[in-house]
Amino acid sequence: MLAGLLMVTLSAASWGTWSLFLRPSGLPPTVTSPIVFLVMALVMLPAALRAPRVTWDRRTVALVLANTAFDALNVITFFGALSTTTVAIATLTHYAAPILVALAAPKIDGTRVPGTLPAAATALAGLVIVLEPWAAPVDGAALGAALGFASAICYAGNVFVVRRLAHRLGPPRAMSYHSLLAALVLAPFALVDLPAAPSPSGLLLVVAGAVTIGAVSGVVFAYGLVRVGSARAAVLTFAEPLVAVAVGAVVWEEPLHLTSALGAVLVLGAGIHVASKAR
Repeated sequence: MLAGLLMVTLSAASWGTWSLFLRPSGLPPTVTSPIVFLVMALVMLPAALRAPRVTWDRRTVALVLANTAFDALNVITFFGALSTTTVAIATLTHYAAPILVALAAPKIDGTRVPGTLPAAATALAGLVIVLEPWAAPVDGAALGAALGFASAICYAGNVFVVRRLAHRLGPPRAMSYHSLLAALVLAPFALVDLPAAPSPSGLLLVVAGAVTIGAVSGVVFAYGLVRVGSARAAVLTFAEPLVAVAVGAVVWEEPLHLTSALGAVLVLGAGIHVASKAR
């Protein structure tokens, strides 16, 4: 159990550093997203090919396609949010996902979480405080928040898919196959937006992020998820926004107002509540 807890926590904390790889690259999210997926697919392919043989039925194929769709939309919208607004706004709107999971869980998993509706209202109030619509808006705040929330919806959908798929295919094969499909789906967007002379250092930075906090952290998280279950994992993934907001403040010098901090506490508190109450 302890190993699983560490796997999930460290993986989630590493995802809070995505801005360190994406922002200095100077590449748009339509370019970085398929690169990340392609690298993850190739890194995991040797392990996927060595994995035990599985039976491909309609349900398994459907899960792979669902994983591909949810993850492709999740990544491109989250990367878009990071490139549009502050790390805090992008990450906190993205972390409405546990609330969405709790709201959908009774229908999908038969899991009922006490206090979900009050927690959802609390998280919504927290997001409003973070965005501060009554003050001079941060550049790109509205669009960035919309992209972050869209990524939350896709992330929530992926939560219900990944654990089922990992049980059927194993984490390396699930990661490699869905990432390859996602790279193919997103490739046309990259061809349209690719700069005439992309920076080699920028490309290498994105590749480094894809290998480390993309492929390695993704597989470690999947193994940890199988060990500890979705409810515990949902609580531990809140290491990501905490690290992300800290990176935004320390590295990118994004201001942290007292009111914004209060809003962040409401969002994180509501998410931790619904995750910890899941059974």
